[in-house]
Amino acid sequence: MSTSTLQTSGIPTQISGPKADRLRRSFRQGWTPPPRISVPEWADRYRQLAPEAGSTSGAWRTDTVEIARGPMLAVTEPGVHVITAMVSTQLLKTALLENVFGFFAHLDPCPMLLLQPKEEAAQQFAKERIAPYIRVTPVLRALVGTSKTRNKDETLLYKAFPGGFLALAGAGSPDNLARRPIRVLLSDEVDKYPVTREGDPIALAEERTATFGVNWLSIRACSPTIEDESRIEASYKDSDMRRASLECPHCGHRMFPDFFKHVEWDKRSDDAGNVVEHLPKTARIYCECCGVQWSEGDRLKALKTARWHQTRPFDCCGGRHVPLMAYDQRWNEKDEGSVDGVWEWWASDRHAVYRAKCPDCGETPVDNSHAGFQASKLYSPWQKDKPADIAGKWLKAKGDPDREQAWWNTQMGLPHRPHAGKELQLEALVARTEIWAADVPDGVGVVTAGVDVQDYRVEIEVVGWGRNEESWSIDTHVIDGEFDSPEVQAQLDSYLARIWRRVDRRGFEVMATCVDSGGHHTEAVYQFCKARLGRRIWAVKGESARNGVRNPIWPTKRPSKRNKAAFRPIILGVNAAKDTIRNRLHLEAAGAGYMHFPHDRDIGYFAQLTSERSVVKVQAGQKFRVWELPNGKANEALDMRVYAYAALCGLLHIGLKLNKRVEALLEPPAVEEVVESPPVMPDASEANVVQVAQSAKKSLAARLA
Repeated sequence: MSTSTLQTSGIPTQISGPKADRLRRSFRQGWTPPPRISVPEWADRYRQLAPEAGSTSGAWRTDTVEIARGPMLAVTEPGVHVITAMVSTQLLKTALLENVFGFFAHLDPCPMLLLQPKEEAAQQFAKERIAPYIRVTPVLRALVGTSKTRNKDETLLYKAFPGGFLALAGAGSPDNLARRPIRVLLSDEVDKYPVTREGDPIALAEERTATFGVNWLSIRACSPTIEDESRIEASYKDSDMRRASLECPHCGHRMFPDFFKHVEWDKRSDDAGNVVEHLPKTARIYCECCGVQWSEGDRLKALKTARWHQTRPFDCCGGRHVPLMAYDQRWNEKDEGSVDGVWEWWASDRHAVYRAKCPDCGETPVDNSHAGFQASKLYSPWQKDKPADIAGKWLKAKGDPDREQAWWNTQMGLPHRPHAGKELQLEALVARTEIWAADVPDGVGVVTAGVDVQDYRVEIEVVGWGRNEESWSIDTHVIDGEFDSPEVQAQLDSYLARIWRRVDRRGFEVMATCVDSGGHHTEAVYQFCKARLGRRIWAVKGESARNGVRNPIWPTKRPSKRNKAAFRPIILGVNAAKDTIRNRLHLEAAGAGYMHFPHDRDIGYFAQLTSERSVVKVQAGQKFRVWELPNGKANEALDMRVYAYAALCGLLHIGLKLNKRVEALLEPPAVEEVVESPPVMPDASEANVVQVAQSAKKSLAARLA
C-alpha cells in the first residue's frame, strides 16, 4: 500500500507498534473486496460440522450431497433474487440456509432475517443449529458474538457481526417482519406459516429488502404439503422450475429419475398372473435408455453427475415449448440423450445451470430471477434412502390417504394430490353398478342403516359391510311425511326391523342405525331413538368442524355423568367420514374399502353422493379444508352413507370384529338358522310395531352374543 494512500487515510506512516499494525491491517481489509467464490466453495473451504447437529462432524464437503450444489450456486448466479427449494426431507434445505448465512456473514456482511413458523421454533433452531455452527466454524467464531460486537441487545435470536446481523423470528408476528430493513431473507418451513392480520409473512418480510435495490436475496425452503394449498408449491410454480438430471454410469444418457417411471422391483404372482407379493428390497433404478439396472454403487456414482435444468414451459417464436417433453422426444429418436437442442449450459466458477433454449431462435427466454429447485429422495446419498427403502414405504402407505400424503411429501418432495377434492365422473360410477343374485351379496358380514331426516320425508340407506370395510349398498327407501308423525315413525321402525337375505336364504338384520337429529325434528328423533337404544338405533349430529379439525368419525371420549343422566345425540366427525367415502369412491378394484352399488341406481343418486366439494377455508390465520354443498344441489345420498358408515364405526367401537364375523358367515347356514322375514307394514299399528321391534331386539341380542 502506498504512503500517499496511508496518509490520505489519516494513519501516520512513521509510527510503529501493535496499535499501528492493527490500524493498517484493518485499513487493508476494508479496502480489499471479498473473494469471488461461490457458496459451496466457501463451505468446502471454511465450514465445519458440529457433532451435535448431525450424524457427521469435521470439514464440510458439498459433494457428499451433490444435489445441494445447484441451489447454493444460485446464490451467486447473476440475476437471481428468489430461490425456492421444494425438496424431500433431510436432503438440502437446512444446509442451504446455514451455508448462505455463513457465506454472507464472513464475506459479504449485511442484515439478514431467518424466519421459522413460530418463535419457539426460531429459538430451537438458534440453539440446535446456529450456535453449534458458529462455535465449530473458526471464521464465524471470530466474527459472531465477539467482545468487539457484543452489546446489550444481542440475544439468542439476534447474532451480530461486523457489518451486519442475523435475526431469527417467528413468522406469526407482523412486528417481527416489519421491525428492520434486511438484505437477505431466509424462510424455513414456509408451509407452516400462518397468514398474519397484515397478509402473507414472506411478502411482508420481502418488503423490508426494498432499500437494497437490486442487491437482495430471498430463499424459501420447505417440503410441500397438499396440492393447491402448499405455499412452497405455489412458489415453485412461480419459478423457472429446475430439476436435476443424472448421467447413467453405463451409457452416459442423462435422465430425470422418477420413482414410478424408473424404479422397479420383483413381484410374485399366482398361476392366474395376479400379483400376490411385492419384494421391495429388490427395488432398483433402471436406465430409460439402455435398460441396465443400477446397483447402489451405480446410483451413488450417478449422484456425483447431478446438473440442474430449467423445465418451465415457455412461449417463443409463436409456439409453446415444454423442455422435458422436447428432451424425451430427442432421446426417443435415438439422439443419444443430447441436451444441446433443449438446454444451453451456462456456467462459471460461481454458477452452473442448463438454461432452457428455444429450438427455433436459440435464445434462452426463461427468466432466472426466481430459481426453483425440486428433488426427491432418489437423489439422497444416505443409506436409509435407497430405492428399496422408498419402495417399501410406498407399499406400506398405499391405500391410506394420510400415509400416502406423508410419503409424497417426505419421499418425493411433491405435494399430495388427494382424491377428496377431485371430481368424479358420474357416468363411470353408473357404469360400474352390478346385478346381485339376492338382496345381500356374498361377502357381507354386517348390515347397518343411515337415516337422513328432511322436513317432509325420511330417507334411508341400508349398507352391507364385508372384509376390510368393503361395502354394498343393499337398498334405499323414502318415507314421505314429517318425522313427528306416528305413521312415519311406525313405517321407519318396521323398515329397520326387516330381515335382508343372502342367496342361500341366510338372514341379516340391521345391527346398528344412525338417525340424523340435526334438522327441525330434533326432539322427535331423540324420543324415537331413546326408546330403541337396545336395537342400537342412535341419534346422531354432525360436528361443527371448527378450524377444519378432523375428529374421529365415532367419538372416543367417554360420556360424563351429566351426559349419562340426559339423553344426548352422538357427535360424529362428518368431515373425516366424507374424506373416507370420497377416497373410496375413487377405488377402481374390488377389495378393501371398495364401494359396490346395485344396477337400479341412476345418475341422480351418484350426483347426490358426490355433490359436496372439499374447499379451503382460512380462519385465525390457519388454512383448513371442509366439505361444502354448492347452492342448488342435494346431498341426501352422501348423508345417508355417512350415517350408515358411522353406525359401523359405532359397532367397531363397542367391540365388533368385522373380518372375523365375515369369515364366520362364509359358511352356509344351518336349516334352523333360516327364518322368515317379518312383513313390512307401512300402515302397521303401534302394537304390531312394538311386537316387531321386540322380536328384532331379541334376535339381535342373540346374534351379538
